Amino acid sequence: MNKRIALTGVSVAVGSLLLIGSAYAGLGDAPGYDAYKSAVKETFAVQNVTKQMKVTVNDNGTKLLDVQSTVKADKAKNEMSAEINLSGGGANQGVSLYRQDGKQIVKASDNDVYNIIEGKEWKGKAGEHRGQAPDGISAEVENVVDALVGNLKDYVTLSPQADGTKNIAMQLNGSQIPAVANAIGSLVVKQAANAEEHRGDMQGPFGDKFQGLHDSMPKLTQDVKIDKFDLAAKVNADNRIEKQQMTLTISGKDAQGVAHEVVVAADFGLSNFNGTTPDHVDLNGKQVKTIDVKKHGE
Repeated sequence: MNKRIALTGVSVAVGSLLLIGSAYAGLGDAPGYDAYKSAVKETFAVQNVTKQMKVTVNDNGTKLLDVQSTVKADKAKNEMSAEINLSGGGANQGVSLYRQDGKQIVKASDNDVYNIIEGKEWKGKAGEHRGQAPDGISAEVENVVDALVGNLKDYVTLSPQADGTKNIAMQLNGSQIPAVANAIGSLVVKQAANAEEHRGDMQGPFGDKFQGLHDSMPKLTQDVKIDKFDLAAKVNADNRIEKQQMTLTISGKDAQGVAHEVVVAADFGLSNFNGTTPDHVDLNGKQVKTIDVKKHGE
């Protein structure tokens, strides 16, 4: 079984949060929007940075997932290292990731094997996305987002501080959330619930640990809607986003008609701007396994 699919719930939770957060970032002409967009562009322009992230998922008040990670990324060198710890569904798992010397490397904390991910198609797609990572946001994207969200700009607040930093916040509830965002969020959640499982050698790095995590995530299929979205960002004196917190509340019913309220909370921190060096792993003398991703997910 391909254990990447066992992380569907995680991907949807985080993906939905980032999708809605990104959409709401382009809210039209307003001081809060202008300040936030300027900070996003300045942050994207940084060549290397350390990112810390914590994500939790709660269903009807019960914690299902806790993810904590530290990522060191260098765009100029196309290098990255990450330490990720996940707990939920009766599983606790640490994962180390590296992108170095043109290789993608994955290692589970309870396994001595370093998995080198290969596959021309996979590398090409990843390379395309990295190549498109902008130092700014295109005017076309800004125009589309502005048109979609309309007067949501009125909900963005800007609070300049005496030390040159800025606090930017947004809170949306119920009818304040536009229909297009609800439709997108519902589609993403439903697609995750219907995701097919694939088989392949990718089970190697993680064994069966993530199956419990996958099974514990709620599969919402009916009456899915976004109830609430909160964003709070701290912009430093250099006009870079230093901290950002987002909370997304989704409600719906599963296939058995049981009601769920899922709360996804993410806390991001960025530091060591243009002073970060990703960690490297020396594979000499290590157990190494090469995985061709063209065999999986086709």
